[in-house]
Amino acid sequence: MTGLVRRSVAVVIPTYNEAENIGRVLESTFETFSSSKIDGWVIVVDDNSPDGTADIAGSLKERHDKIIVIKRPKKLGLGSAYRDGITLALEKLNVEYVAEMDADGSHPPERLPFMLDFLIKSGADCVVASRYVEGGGWGWESSIRTLVSRGANLLARLATGIKLKDMTSGYRLYRADALNRIKLDRLDPGYVFQVQIIYELVKKGFRVVEYPFVFMPRLGGKSKLGKAEFWRFFKWCIKTLMVRLFRTDMGINVITK
Repeated sequence: MTGLVRRSVAVVIPTYNEAENIGRVLESTFETFSSSKIDGWVIVVDDNSPDGTADIAGSLKERHDKIIVIKRPKKLGLGSAYRDGITLALEKLNVEYVAEMDADGSHPPERLPFMLDFLIKSGADCVVASRYVEGGGWGWESSIRTLVSRGANLLARLATGIKLKDMTSGYRLYRADALNRIKLDRLDPGYVFQVQIIYELVKKGFRVVEYPFVFMPRLGGKSKLGKAEFWRFFKWCIKTLMVRLFRTDMGINVITK
């Protein structure tokens, strides 16, 4: 998929109590690297999972030497996990691209080479795997989950003025050069980090595109998002909307495929 040129990618995977899933996700990710000629690293950022997630990930280093496990002392937030993983990738690994991926199997690793090809061919700086463009969708029926997701995306679009259909998708790929321009330590440590980083990229003139994918049901375990995260998300969106009402619209043209 990535042509004759071998591309270097670091995939950041935050974890908390994902012992049921992390082994399968890591194996699938490295299989994808091998079949697509991606020179890939995986950075697992674990928030002291009591179920031994970090130990399982670490045990796979015997077969895959490009696994890095960051063990943090407690739950510090999804956004801060991505920040720590991205920072390590940029400062230590010298990769061309950095991806975000969930640990529960909902983000099929085999889509990553297609996202990389699309990013390169479109000349964009970030590609978001989207449930809401043609060809994307949900791999199971969940009317409540879909309603919440669509509502959050609508609020994010109104707040930022950015015309992406799936700003909350956690499956995405960035050019490292673009990420180096973002002050990650100023972003929220929680879920709204995902919207904020796109907002910061767009404000700096970087180009964000969407590529379709089907969001799959998690392999095992349960979602970690709680009411507090949704409240933080809502407050940031309202604050950003109020500020933006007095500024030029930050909308962008979005390419989808």
